[in-house]
Amino acid sequence: MVALLARLAQARSGQPNRYLLPFPQARAQLLAERLPWLDDGPSCDLQRRSLPTAGGSVDVQVVRPPGVDQAGTALLIYLHGGGWCVGSARTHEPIVRRLAVALQCVAWSVDYRLAPEHPFPAGLLDCVAVIEQAGREHPGAKLIVAGDSAGANLAMAAAMWLRERRKTVATAGVSSVAVPDALLLFYGVYTQVIEGPSMAAYGDGRYGLSVAAHQRYMQAYQSQAGPNGSHALQPDQRYALELSAGADLAGLPPAFLVAAQIDILRDQTLAMCQALRAAGNETDLLEVPGVIHGFLSYGKVLGEVGEVISRAAAFVHRQRPLNGRPTTG
Repeated sequence: MVALLARLAQARSGQPNRYLLPFPQARAQLLAERLPWLDDGPSCDLQRRSLPTAGGSVDVQVVRPPGVDQAGTALLIYLHGGGWCVGSARTHEPIVRRLAVALQCVAWSVDYRLAPEHPFPAGLLDCVAVIEQAGREHPGAKLIVAGDSAGANLAMAAAMWLRERRKTVATAGVSSVAVPDALLLFYGVYTQVIEGPSMAAYGDGRYGLSVAAHQRYMQAYQSQAGPNGSHALQPDQRYALELSAGADLAGLPPAFLVAAQIDILRDQTLAMCQALRAAGNETDLLEVPGVIHGFLSYGKVLGEVGEVISRAAAFVHRQRPLNGRPTTG
């Protein structure tokens, strides 16, 4: 990890602080920083497609490992991190390729709308629409929803939203709504609380994400928060940060949570795992020692990445579908 931190510091030397840049420039700089790492992991076939949503359309990158059928027994929907404001399917491509190969399934990596141009709940509604479309196109497949950082937040929120939507349509007597069969949540953000041991220990930015940058992302995401789109059931603030007071965590899919030790968000993952278990959900927690927030992007030099991906795939393979579909490997 020391060598990786030195390499990242050297690459950023002479560059403006990405966490202080206007978000359009920050997006471009993040991609530039990630370019040397994008050849990590196994090769896969990559295609772009656009899916319809209530607000227009959302682009996804379809990732297909060699030898995997498009109409397989499982489908991964991946929601990238970046504080809801930066990042893309491209910046997180190696993570998705590694997961798709480990799971032996096609993946859809979602380019949801970003804040602050599109604050909450725009990005969440895009993610929900993609999961719903996946259920329609692949009714016999196990649906796995994964995400890192803000993407883990969106994965959790989408599962909560679809749980409520399923209740609503069941009451109305219409066809059921597909819900995720499993969640893979990598170093997520779940509360606006900025206190605690991990915030105090790592919040100054020496290891990447700082408390100040995190607060800036949250403010951008939640600005002008309110109803959006034409859905009958709209997300409220409890879907923005799932450990908020009043959030209902009962009846959610089995979740595999990963915490990075050297990360301001570590305590949030631990708290979310505890809250999910208290609500009666199946969870598995892996705290990875000696790694920073975002470590999954650096599999070229961190052996821990392969271990985490393998553990995540093993967790998925143990799960039974929640949508009345046949069990898959």
